[in-house]
Amino acid sequence: MRFHLHLIILAFAFSATSCANRLDTQKELLVGTKATPLTTPRNNDVQITYLGTNGYLIRSSDTSIVIDPFFSRISLAKVIFNTPYSPSASLIAKYTQAAQFPSRIDAWLITHSHFDHLIDVPPLQQQFGGKIITSTTGKFLCLAAADDIPAQDIIASQAGNSYTIGNARIHVLPSIHDRVLGDIPIAGQISKPLTSEPTRPRDWKVGKTLAFLIEISGKKIYIDCGGLSGHPPQAHDVDLAILGAAVGDGQRRFAEAVRTLNPRYILPSHQDNFFTPLKRGFRFSFTSNFPQLKKNYLNEQLPGELILMDYFHSWMLN
Repeated sequence: MRFHLHLIILAFAFSATSCANRLDTQKELLVGTKATPLTTPRNNDVQITYLGTNGYLIRSSDTSIVIDPFFSRISLAKVIFNTPYSPSASLIAKYTQAAQFPSRIDAWLITHSHFDHLIDVPPLQQQFGGKIITSTTGKFLCLAAADDIPAQDIIASQAGNSYTIGNARIHVLPSIHDRVLGDIPIAGQISKPLTSEPTRPRDWKVGKTLAFLIEISGKKIYIDCGGLSGHPPQAHDVDLAILGAAVGDGQRRFAEAVRTLNPRYILPSHQDNFFTPLKRGFRFSFTSNFPQLKKNYLNEQLPGELILMDYFHSWMLN
């Protein structure tokens, strides 16, 4: 019953969009241009393309990494009623083209196993290849969702592990999921193989939450999906900090996280209304409260330059 109450409140919060919630109200912070085949990175540049929600394509001249891709949007009403739900092949095709995905992805980094971070990964991996770095819960969900992915391509990881993939060094760091009304949504872990395919939103348990530090082309990029005050990121002096700021916990720990990371650039993430189709464009969710986040950034004189990105826009980190 409490779970349903949480979702009903979220339904109001995420649906309460207006002109004030458009991304263009913050145009002075926007970086990047619409992704095109001509903007592939060269030399020591690293290209960041925003995919919506907490999703990013990170490319150097020879290595491609995707974090938390989510193209198969679902209405919040269907989440509330736990309606059967599967990845959309047509939306995946449309938006991988919009993002100018390369022919191969080297790694998929998954911060946790909720549907808005993992559900599209099995079909994407089948198309583009690459290693999936996720939790144990994420590995069992991927194997149940697509039994023809080679098990060796799905790495059940934990904080403290590091991997060399392409010319990138990927460090897995500890992280904690934000709470909603005091609880983590769709909580739980999966510790053994599933006997059936995950077909409903609540099948996608959160699992263990991970953060990542990506060292690529001389740049250091940190990414998480949110967190709690008192649990600062385990990284320092990064070029780009992508910090989840979807709800109150992520916003309250924002200043602490930024000071710890001491970044050149800060990109608050997971702020859009991900229960609406991507074709409707970026809208800040009611819960993100970005104006207050921006105000705190200015008042507290946090290090780094605050930036924002629009859907399927690319920006060169150099």
